[in-house]
Amino acid sequence: MGSPLGPLLANVFMCSIEETLEREGKMPTYYRRYVDDTLTIMPDKLSADNFLVTLNNCHSSLKFTMEIENDGMLPFLGIQLLNKSTQIQTKTYIKPTNTGLLLHYKSHVDDRYKRGLLKTMLDRAFRLSSNWSYFSEECDRLKIVFSRLDYPDKLVNSTITRFIADKASDQPTSRLPTATNMQDPVRLVLPFKDQASADIVRTQLNDLSQKIHKTIQPVFVSQKINQHLKLREAKPPLVNQQSLVYKFKCDLCDAGDVGFTRRHLHQSVDEHRHTSSSIGKHFRDKHSSTPKDLTTNFTILKKCNSKFDCLIYEMFFINELRPSLNVQRDSIRAKVFK
Repeated sequence: MGSPLGPLLANVFMCSIEETLEREGKMPTYYRRYVDDTLTIMPDKLSADNFLVTLNNCHSSLKFTMEIENDGMLPFLGIQLLNKSTQIQTKTYIKPTNTGLLLHYKSHVDDRYKRGLLKTMLDRAFRLSSNWSYFSEECDRLKIVFSRLDYPDKLVNSTITRFIADKASDQPTSRLPTATNMQDPVRLVLPFKDQASADIVRTQLNDLSQKIHKTIQPVFVSQKINQHLKLREAKPPLVNQQSLVYKFKCDLCDAGDVGFTRRHLHQSVDEHRHTSSSIGKHFRDKHSSTPKDLTTNFTILKKCNSKFDCLIYEMFFINELRPSLNVQRDSIRAKVFK
């Protein structure tokens, strides 16, 4: 095994060279590097040759080589760069020496790793392909590769179909595969209604495929659940709070109250609206009104684990805050055995 420091040291060494070239104004306008593989855009071959000489003169131990575009194509790190005049397209690059040697289906390995390998290869092809046509080409190649490795055709086809359906649901409509932008086979993305309808559509497309001599495969995309469900009304944070010490602050004067509850706080808030409580009585006597919603008047002072903890912290906060609506300062003796 090679040392894990190898790529790191190579990157550090190249960074020092690039900093020197940058200071000297010798770096090209477009320069991208991954470890020791570099991609640059030059106006002509002479400029590329001059930059290659510049790199080789940076250090006596370095020897750079250069590969230029050939017939509008240039391989770079597993990607085939395609020069399409005003734009650059990409697709998966397969070396001529590639033997297709991957995990065999009959290997003594858990099936999840075999399915994971197929999904990984599909994800790699999808990320490297700039359009659905190139991705479809790679899918056809992968079918052949995995067939040679004894992978069941049903497993390969179903995995590809599900992968495309997942990706298609995340793509804008303009980027979905259609009969005009994909090669054989043509995969049509359709909304899924039910299994019976899907079977009928699949049969009809098979008949159409035979008539036009073109393989057409349906890809059914289901709608997301959240498209049919309405968002619930957001509940205030107090609703789900329980076993705590709370503070009440009147929004019409400086009156306050400290208490505790073992139930949900919103239940205590509702009860304090009645005149039987000190808070409700305060609104009746001081403000000649009955409060409708007191949720915003309550704040949580302390979350507790037990009733005894609630009593302890209630006493501490009463002594500290001195709220005017609390008559009894030491509530433990009155409530601990209640």
